[in-house]
Amino acid sequence: MSKNMNQLSRRLAHLLLLVVFASALVFAAPRNVILMIGDGMGPDVVAAAGAYKYGADYFKFGGKEKLTLETLNKHYYMTTFSSSGKGYDFTWNNGDTAYVKNGATDSAAAATAIATGVKTNDGYVSVDTDKKPVETITEYARKMGKKTGVITSVYFYDATPACFSAHNGGRGNAKDISQMMFNETQPDVLMGTGGLGKTPAETAYTNISKENWDGVLAGKTGYTYIEDRADFQQLITKPAPGRILGLVRGGNPLKPRNADGKSADPNQPTLKEMTQATLSTLNNPAGFVVMIEGGNIDKIAHGNNLDGTIGEVLAFDEAIAATIDWIGKNGGWEQNLLIITADHDTGYLNSVQPTEANKLPLVKWGDDGKGWGGHTNRIVDLYTMGEGSELFDGYAKKNTDFLRGTVQVVDNTDIFKVMKASIPVVEK
Repeated sequence: MSKNMNQLSRRLAHLLLLVVFASALVFAAPRNVILMIGDGMGPDVVAAAGAYKYGADYFKFGGKEKLTLETLNKHYYMTTFSSSGKGYDFTWNNGDTAYVKNGATDSAAAATAIATGVKTNDGYVSVDTDKKPVETITEYARKMGKKTGVITSVYFYDATPACFSAHNGGRGNAKDISQMMFNETQPDVLMGTGGLGKTPAETAYTNISKENWDGVLAGKTGYTYIEDRADFQQLITKPAPGRILGLVRGGNPLKPRNADGKSADPNQPTLKEMTQATLSTLNNPAGFVVMIEGGNIDKIAHGNNLDGTIGEVLAFDEAIAATIDWIGKNGGWEQNLLIITADHDTGYLNSVQPTEANKLPLVKWGDDGKGWGGHTNRIVDLYTMGEGSELFDGYAKKNTDFLRGTVQVVDNTDIFKVMKASIPVVEK
């Protein structure tokens, strides 16, 4: 009897362990998935912004202050290489500081990996290496009954937003990309720059065909078109029904701001306002998936402009703060998943040292301090919080990086996997 009882006890204990393990794998899927990408926002770019805002009180220099994005409760590093590169060597080819200047991804391949979970060649927009379309997270979310949004501070047809709402073998094929956005994939909210205005000149049709733009203005696409800052601001408190196309006029990104917050165009919406308008518009019982890009960070870092780069990181961080505030008022972290990362590092900024708060820090650009205008293959930050964020633990691997030391690292394709797993399957 005693032997049988012991066997029964062991079986019950085993069953209990299985139940506990299975329970740990189950989570209540978030209603909303919010992905925010700082284009070109490598870890040292973030550190420079923190050093400017807080000086020696910044936590990376022994203080306590953090940027908003750094307050999320989970942090990983992420590899960014594309199929055009040669992967990532954590030793940097045995300590060669020039190693990461070669083989870096471009924004199209990086965004494709994030949006689809598939590595592809540089310049490809959500197609595989054979140029075959791959389903994006926004397309999948739409099939599962969720609304979708694609937001950026640069051209709406630029590489990152394109990868979440189009498929093309070349990121420069703007007319084809914009056509697909307007008429085929049709995110519920699409915002950026590059709009042609309500009375475009005949010479304006470089990146959008006349036929497609006429369709937008005539309402044939199903979008309500806005272009003025006041219209973006109004959506924050009075969201409009139906699909929204918010395109700032002109062939340039939003005018960059400096670190002190000045130099931005007061007639243009801020990324924060675009974010608030989008979250308000997309909010619905079934939930949504949205990609919000701070695209200007990359544009300014290419020129090694420290003042402007910091300004754009802080502008992105303000959009993040607005997002977290919105989350707190709309279901909290139990109903929302927030993921913040970069597609790659731009400019090879390094050796950040603070001076004092609200003063530019001391930095170097390039491994030799003489500047670097391209991307690098360095690992970037990934911050996340909310329901589903724990899924990243299943992909994270411990490595010893030449620059960052011992780190928990995921790959950019893992973001798609986590986002997809966070969206409940709806049978139709």
